[in-house]
Amino acid sequence: MQQLKQKRVGIYVRVSTEMQSTEGYSIDGQINQIREYCDFNNFAVVDVYADRGISGKSMNRPELQRLLKDANEGQIDSVMVYKTNRLARNTSDLLKIVEDLHRQNVEFFSLSERMEVNTSSGKLMLQILASFSEFERNNIVENVFMGQTRRAQEGYYQGNLPLGYGKIPDN
Repeated sequence: MQQLKQKRVGIYVRVSTEMQSTEGYSIDGQINQIREYCDFNNFAVVDVYADRGISGKSMNRPELQRLLKDANEGQIDSVMVYKTNRLARNTSDLLKIVEDLHRQNVEFFSLSERMEVNTSSGKLMLQILASFSEFERNNIVENVFMGQTRRAQEGYYQGNLPLGYGKIPDN
């Protein structure tokens, strides 16, 4: 009798800001949720790839590159993320990563969206989610720029104080 091979999973997690790490998308929170899912399904977690404080816009993330290398070398059967926007916030980057994984027979699974990207409806859903993630990121950039411009127009200094200077309280 042939025994089924246990699925080998690489967990990818990311936060782009310190605030995210404490408010909802913490690295530990993402890892714990995915580990629970893997334990329940008897999947073997091979490694955890965690990029801390790095934007999802950039593909130049050390742990993402290590994950892709391990997938290419056949060390994992599946990549799991908490949400698709943790993998990438750029539509073309996300689709390229998932397509590259698919070519290497490595599954991609998002825990919170629970979608199977190997079907036509799953691919459509992935494209829609990727577009919304990119839209959300672009919207954040626009809002931050607007806020900074407004504060500058009101005469407020943009940024931190130069080294060696302290703030004088208004009295």
